[in-house]
Amino acid sequence: MHHIDGMIHDNEIQLYTGDAPPRKRRRPALACDQCRRRKIKCDQKVPCDQCSRSKSLSIHACTYTHAHTSAGPSSSSSARCYASPQPQRPSALQAPPVPTVPIPQRSRPRNFPSYPSPSTANVSDQSTYADDQRSDITGSTRNAAQGLQSAATIQALADRVRLLEKKLAQSTSISSVAASSSPGGRYLDALDDREALHAPVRGTFSKTRFFGQSHWMNCAKEFNMVYSLRHCLEVDDNSGISRMMDRCKTLARAIKVRRPTRQPAVSDLTYLVPPRETADQLVSGYLRTFESVYRILHVPTFQQEYVQFWNSSQSASHAFVVRLLLVMALGTCFYKGPNSSITPRITAPPWIYAAQSWLGGPSEKSRVNIAAVQIQCLLLLARQNCAIDGDLVWISAGSLLRAAMYVGLHRDPQYLPKMPVFQAELRRRLWATVLELLLQSSMDAGGAPLVSPQDYDCESPSNIDDRHMNPDNPEAVPYVTNGFTHTSVQIALAKSFPVRLQMAKAMNDIRTDPSYDEVLRLTSKLTAIQRDSSLPLFNAAHHAQGGASQPSTFQTQSVSLLTNRFLLTLHHPFAVKAKTNLKYYFSRKICLDAALQILSPNKCNHSQDNNENASASTNNDDDDFDRLKLHAGGFIRSSAIYAQFTISLELIYQLQEDMPGYFPSHPASVTTTSSSATQTWRRELHTATDNYMRLSMGRIRAGETNVKGYIFTACVLAQIKAMEAGVAEVEGHIIEACKKALDQCYLWLKERARLLGESEVEELSEEDEATGLDTYNAIYGEHDGRAESESPRIEFADW
Repeated sequence: MHHIDGMIHDNEIQLYTGDAPPRKRRRPALACDQCRRRKIKCDQKVPCDQCSRSKSLSIHACTYTHAHTSAGPSSSSSARCYASPQPQRPSALQAPPVPTVPIPQRSRPRNFPSYPSPSTANVSDQSTYADDQRSDITGSTRNAAQGLQSAATIQALADRVRLLEKKLAQSTSISSVAASSSPGGRYLDALDDREALHAPVRGTFSKTRFFGQSHWMNCAKEFNMVYSLRHCLEVDDNSGISRMMDRCKTLARAIKVRRPTRQPAVSDLTYLVPPRETADQLVSGYLRTFESVYRILHVPTFQQEYVQFWNSSQSASHAFVVRLLLVMALGTCFYKGPNSSITPRITAPPWIYAAQSWLGGPSEKSRVNIAAVQIQCLLLLARQNCAIDGDLVWISAGSLLRAAMYVGLHRDPQYLPKMPVFQAELRRRLWATVLELLLQSSMDAGGAPLVSPQDYDCESPSNIDDRHMNPDNPEAVPYVTNGFTHTSVQIALAKSFPVRLQMAKAMNDIRTDPSYDEVLRLTSKLTAIQRDSSLPLFNAAHHAQGGASQPSTFQTQSVSLLTNRFLLTLHHPFAVKAKTNLKYYFSRKICLDAALQILSPNKCNHSQDNNENASASTNNDDDDFDRLKLHAGGFIRSSAIYAQFTISLELIYQLQEDMPGYFPSHPASVTTTSSSATQTWRRELHTATDNYMRLSMGRIRAGETNVKGYIFTACVLAQIKAMEAGVAEVEGHIIEACKKALDQCYLWLKERARLLGESEVEELSEEDEATGLDTYNAIYGEHDGRAESESPRIEFADW
C-alpha cells in the first residue's frame, strides 16, 4: 500500500514538474477559488457576488485558478494555458495553485497578459516543495493544511496589492521607461490603469438624463472659473445670488401656470381652428419657411384641401384637420398680425396637444399610413420650434422612424408594387424628412441616431417642383430640372446625410473617441459635398421652373445651421486640446468659423447681399429666421448655445496666450499677426457674443422662463472683460455681473407675468416656491432636482 502511495506521489511530482503528459479534466472549474472552497454557487464575476458580500474576505481574494499545464518560463505560455480548451484535473496530492489577485478586467488594456509577481512565484515553489515532503500525511489533515495555507497566501497577496495601490496613489510621477522595460513594469502600468474605472464617461449625466458629446452641456464645463465660483456660492452666499435666483424661479413658475395645459380630447377639432384671416397668415408662414426645407406636404394638394375646408369644414377628414392645426402651430413663430396674443407659447400648445391625443387615441392601427407619418413629422417640428417638450423629441423620433419603416418608406418605390410617380416622389421626400428629423434630434439630445445606411435603400427625391406633380394624372411624368426648386434644399441635405450620420455616430459613441484622422476625413468629405451641392442648387443664375429664382434667406441659413453644427461639435474636443498641442489648431479654426456662421450668418454671408438678385427675397423672408430664433427650441437653440460657448472659449484662450510665458517651449508658435489685426478679429468675436446676448434677452422677453442661459453667458463675458482689463480679482467681476443679470431677468419676467394677468406674483411666499409647482417642473424637465428641505443650488448647467 505504501508502495502504491509512493508511485502515485512520484507520478504527481512528474505531472507538476512537466516530466509526464498531463491528465485531462472532464469539466473545467468555472467558480472562483473561494466559492469552490466554501462549496457555494458562484456567478463567475470579478469579483463575484459571494466574495463581494462576504465580510470576512477582501474583494481582492476572489481569484480564479488557471488550468494546470506544464509550467513554462514565459508568461505567454501561461496565457496559452489559461485559454486551453482542455484543462487538467489537479491531483489530491498536488499542491494547490497559488491564486493571483487580478486587476479588474475593465482596467486592463486589451490582450494584456497577467504577469505573476516574483513573490507569487516564490510562494508557489515553496508550497509545492512543502507538499511533496508531507505526502504521507492523511488526506483530511493535508486538505486542512492546504486550505489554511491558501487563505494565508491570498491574504498576503491582497495586502501586497493594497500596498502597491497606496504607493501608486501617493506617487505623482512614474518613469515610463521603467514601466515598459519589463513584464513587472507593465503589470504596474496595468495597476495604474485602474483609473480607467473612474475615467469620465463620454458624455454628461445630469439628474435623470444622459447627454452625449454632441450636447452643449459638455462644452459648458470648460468654463472652470464660473463653475468653481458657483460651488463657492452654494457653500457661502453672502451676495444674495441664491435668493435672487429663487425670485426669478417663482416668477417663472407663475408664468408657466398661466399657460394652456393639456385638456381632455376634443371630439370636434374644427372648433380649435381660428378665423380664416388669422389661419391664412399662419399657413402662409409655414409654407414659405419649414415646408421649403422639410418636404412633408404636397403644397397644391394641401391648398386645395384647405379651400375645401373653409367651404365645408364638417366634410374635412380628421387627418387633414390635425395637419392644419400643426401647420398653424408652426406658423405662429412667424406671425406678425394685429393680434398680439398669438404666440408660439400661448397659441400653439392646445393644437399640439390635440394632435398628440389624436395620434395616441384608440384604433391606432388605422393611423399607420402616410398621412399619420406626415402628422408625426409636423408634430416633432412643432414641439421643437414652439418649445413644447422640445428637449424630448429624440424619444419620439424613434417612434417616427419605426412608423415610417412600417409603411415601407425605407424601401425605394422601385422595389415596391408599381405606383404613380406622384406617390413615389412623395414617399422619397417623406423618408428624407424622417431621416433629417431623427439625425437632428439625436444631436440635440446627445444620443445615437439608431439608424444606418444598411437599414434603407430609398433614394433621394428628384428635383421636381410641386406644380409638375399631379395626383389626378398618375401617368404624367414630371419635369426634372437642374435649376432651383422647392425640393432643392432637401436634396442638398440628403446628399450630406450619410457623412453627417457618421459624424453623429462618432460623436455619441459611448465606447471610443474618434481618431483625429477620422475626424479630418469626415470633415473633408462634408465640405466637398457642401461645395458640390451649392453650385447647381444655390446658384442664383439657375432660374427655377417653379417660380423662385434663388433660395430664400430662411433656406440658406437653415442649411448652414444644419451642417455647420456637425463641424462645430465634432471638432470641439480637439479644439480644446489645441491649447497645449498645436497639432489640433485646425480644429480650433474650424470650430470658430462654424460658430461665427451660426451666430453671425449675415456677416459671414455678406457676399450674398451684394448679389444683384438678392432683392428677390421679400421683407417677410429677411426676418423669418430671426423671428424663429426668438421662439424655437431644438437644434436652433442648442446650436446657438454651443456656438456662443465656442466663441467665448476662444476669447479666453487668446487672452491666456497673450500672457507672458504661456508658451515657454514654443515661443515661435504665438500668433504673428499685427496687434491691430488681432484687435479687429476680437471685435468681431465680441460682436458675435453681443448678438447672442441680445438673442437671449429677446427669448426671455418673448416668453422663455429659463434665465440661466442669460446669466451664465453674462458671467462668462464678465470674466473675459476682466481678463482684458487685467483685473486681478476676476471673481468679483463675475459675481457683480451675475447680480446685474439676475436683476434684469427679474424685471423681464415680472413684465411678462403682468402681461399674462398675474398681479399677485410678488406676494408668493418662499413656502409657495418649494411646494405646489414642483410636480409640474419635474414632469417637464425644469425641476432643479432638490428636495423641498434642501437649500437652493445655482445649477447653471440645467437650462
